[in-house]
Amino acid sequence: MVVSGRRLKILEHRVHKVELRTKETGEQEEELVVSNLRPFTLKVGVHDHLDQPMIDCSLPLRASLLYENGLPVKQTSTSEPLLVGETDVVALQGAATFKLRITSLSSHRDKQRFRIQVAPQDVEVQMREPGLCVVTDPMKSVTKLGRAAPNTSQMLPPPLPLPNDPTDYRRDDTLKRKYQDALESHAQQLQTLGETQAHIMRELQSLLSLAHQRALNGGAPLLTAKQEQGIATRRAAGAGH
Repeated sequence: MVVSGRRLKILEHRVHKVELRTKETGEQEEELVVSNLRPFTLKVGVHDHLDQPMIDCSLPLRASLLYENGLPVKQTSTSEPLLVGETDVVALQGAATFKLRITSLSSHRDKQRFRIQVAPQDVEVQMREPGLCVVTDPMKSVTKLGRAAPNTSQMLPPPLPLPNDPTDYRRDDTLKRKYQDALESHAQQLQTLGETQAHIMRELQSLLSLAHQRALNGGAPLLTAKQEQGIATRRAAGAGH
């Protein structure tokens, strides 16, 4: 029998939540948690014996559900499969992405956790190349996720709009334009206020200079009544701005 160097490798395993779990020894470990109401993502790659991606590889793969101890999970009812979603995926250019949802709950299975096994759809290929079989870390399946622990590497992002949704870009652009217009309006108002204050200061300095000159002339008016009225009008107009 010719032994191939091909093997599967987990490239990405994104779950819904990561919790701290206390083991029987008293030590704490991270526990992966998924909801039976939401799909999660599992990405695997086909690598050679040098751990390099085999981008010229095309391999039909299948995902199946196991218990944490490696035993297969048996179907208890015929209403819904234990594992739904994209369970059969062809690895193109050396990689395959599965979007899966575990319908069974750990609480209904004696609190056992689950693993996902990915292997070739062809049983003969799987038997001939045992390296083409990979199993994920154990996951607890629940219905309600609750609050997720902070700073976890495998936690999914919060339920925000997906970045590849074009409507989100339009919404972001609208908000940016709105804030930009408001900032420009405030800047224009500040500029107008500054110009008004400068105008008032110039008028005040002019009046002070006239008052000083009038005092030097013994109180005699230096301006006609019409000129004084014009200065007063300009001051009133400047204050109105």
